Amino acid sequence: MQNDIKEEVYKCSKCGLCQSVCPVFLAEKNEMYLPRGRFIVLNNYFNGNNKLSNNFIHDLDICLNCNACKRFCPSNLDSYKIFTIIKSGNKIGTFFYYYKFLLHIYSIFKPFKIQTVKRNKTINKSSEKVVFFEGCYNKYINSSDRNASLNLIEQNGGNTAKIISNCCGYPLLSDGNINKFKKNAEKIINSIPFDCKYIICSCDTCYDTLLKCFELADNTKKYLEKLITLDKYLELKNFDLPKTENILYHKPLLRAENTYLPDCIKIINKKGSATLMENFFMIKHRKEYNRILNKVFYKKEDIQNKTIVTTCNISKLGLYFSAKKLKINCRIFSYYEFLNNYFTK
Repeated sequence: MQNDIKEEVYKCSKCGLCQSVCPVFLAEKNEMYLPRGRFIVLNNYFNGNNKLSNNFIHDLDICLNCNACKRFCPSNLDSYKIFTIIKSGNKIGTFFYYYKFLLHIYSIFKPFKIQTVKRNKTINKSSEKVVFFEGCYNKYINSSDRNASLNLIEQNGGNTAKIISNCCGYPLLSDGNINKFKKNAEKIINSIPFDCKYIICSCDTCYDTLLKCFELADNTKKYLEKLITLDKYLELKNFDLPKTENILYHKPLLRAENTYLPDCIKIINKKGSATLMENFFMIKHRKEYNRILNKVFYKKEDIQNKTIVTTCNISKLGLYFSAKKLKINCRIFSYYEFLNNYFTK
């Protein structure tokens, strides 16, 4: 499998444009945390000049998988894909820690209970059948975003024909476990009704991972065409956004497209401020997390006593735990919890 990416690695021109967008490199100034530095090592490896050390594999895993570097790369190199394939030949062990962390989160998630959104009793029975991909976060950790998302979908013309609760498979990709990821993707694809009009995600990480699921499998173009984020679905439905709320929006690092936001919401991470939950960084790399958190997270004066919303459940957790660790008092919601509360006023 690694032979498939040799030519991709050779395309790196060593220009260093990735330096300006990689959050971990900007914090650490370590070339081995940068795609360019890693591609130099991989070049030597593919030329048979050395072996990949355990230190290199560890450094390779210190990546947020945000792929911001791809959007700046003249050669359009997909570092996320390349590093995942390299990790597939080495044991990282993320998946075990991911589920251990889920249990940990579940046991201490009481601070978010005050934000719980209840499910509306009236269900829309329109002919527009949609699938809602709730993922494991909404199923096992907190149902607030799930309920808010379903309320918004059904109040805006969608008949939720099916709710899919499978894990999207992101932890498997983070672990480099491509074979299990493919099997998980097949389960997801086989559970999607053929006649649905949309497959809606309320989490940007799940959305990005489902794109990769559908790209891997055969005859899934029809699903790619139906996959949509919830905010884009609301935009199609001309959902009336709030006009007077003073809210800050954390745009997840992996989100390339614009978000359907009211003008009054301020995007606060245009330079790529990271929650360090992406790629479960704060789970796998506690030492690095503790060391660089202050360098990549928001300044206290910028978010103290403010309300922050985000379109990614992983980012929501990262915002909460990072703010708590830095003793910053702020309110954190999913974007859809916020919109649901506005809609039902």
